[in-house]
Amino acid sequence: MPPTGYARRWRAAGPAMTTLRSMVAHLALMIRCAGAIYIVVQVVIWHSFYTADSWRLAAPAVAVVWALAVVAFLRKRWPSPFLACVDSAVYVALALAAQACVPPAVRDDTFSWLVIAMSGQLMVPGWYAPGVLSLPLGLIAPLAFWAGAALQPVTDARTLAGATILLIVVGLVHAYGRRQFYGRAVLADAALSEADQAASEQYAILSRSIERREHERLLHDTVLNTLTALARADGDDVAAVVTRCRQDVALIEGALGEPDDLAAGAGRPPGDLPGEMRAVIAGMRARGLTIHAEMDDAGGQAIPERVIAAISNAAREALSNVAAHAGTGEAWVRVSLTAPAQGVPCVRVIVRDEGGGFDPARVDRARLGLRRSIAERAADCGGQATVWSRPERGTVVSLAWPASQPGPSQPPDDPDPADPADPADPADPGLASGLLARQGLPW
Repeated sequence: MPPTGYARRWRAAGPAMTTLRSMVAHLALMIRCAGAIYIVVQVVIWHSFYTADSWRLAAPAVAVVWALAVVAFLRKRWPSPFLACVDSAVYVALALAAQACVPPAVRDDTFSWLVIAMSGQLMVPGWYAPGVLSLPLGLIAPLAFWAGAALQPVTDARTLAGATILLIVVGLVHAYGRRQFYGRAVLADAALSEADQAASEQYAILSRSIERREHERLLHDTVLNTLTALARADGDDVAAVVTRCRQDVALIEGALGEPDDLAAGAGRPPGDLPGEMRAVIAGMRARGLTIHAEMDDAGGQAIPERVIAAISNAAREALSNVAAHAGTGEAWVRVSLTAPAQGVPCVRVIVRDEGGGFDPARVDRARLGLRRSIAERAADCGGQATVWSRPERGTVVSLAWPASQPGPSQPPDDPDPADPADPADPADPGLASGLLARQGLPW
């Protein structure tokens, strides 16, 4: 394969054209190697002719040396237009002057070493010469062969004509192949470029949409919730509400700032989900919520920043719901990271409470907390959010990344949930206690 530096000469070439030229160059290399071997075999077979006059070895030697030089060149880079022209000039000179170096018995045959070498040579000018010179260079070689043969006694005019026609046909085939395949490669590159541009535009639209949705979620999680707290607050809660407003302002400023500044401001290394969750828990504790936390970082596995932001913000919203709606001031949080065999860390964050709970089937779809701030936020980063709740039985929110991880309704080591005797059955109101006990969390 040619080096990447040489590919800069073909600045207009796309992936399809680059691949085509590379394949043709590799094929030309193999044909030149085969041609050089064939010349050596012919010299060995007709050794009596060449040992009679050693000067007759000059032309085969030049052909072999030149073929090997071209092979060495093709191993490092593609043929250039200059090489294609020089290569044609060398073989035209051989066609005019090397007829006397071919045994008379096969001088005009299609399997003489000169005809075979010239037929293999036609690939380089046919595919790599400038477009206006490709066909002329492909026809000059056969005409030079005919002219060189005419300078020597012709043993058989029919075989000479057949060899010349063979060279002409090979040249025309390469010219036609170049026209067809290059045209198709150009069309393929144009289609690929259009598809790439369309994909880039769609990615930009998707990125803007995700960013806009995240800003809407932040408004819901901070401004709207804080305004609700202000409306419900009495005189004794003013200090707590002011503290909450300050926290919300800091959260929004961090979300709207640069990612590097956000990571630096958090005081944690990039990819540290447990550190971000500790900050979330500290903020919720400052609001008066008692949180029992358990962290299992599995050796400090690095998690993508977008996943950390999505999971931590979703967990913050789940804890805010506990503080605002569960009717209890206590919650449990477990963060676990595991590294599977393929090396991609898996994330699981569970937030639960023993509050009043609710019936998920009766949640108003206009409410944004569960649907947008938790479920969609997890889905946008390739994760999954599962919410279990029953009236007077508490609530369990499970956040998993990647999304293939099982949710709380089907823990990895649980029996079949369809079994009515199984405590993990989704219809069983004792699911939360059974699940959290298996997860190692206190109930």
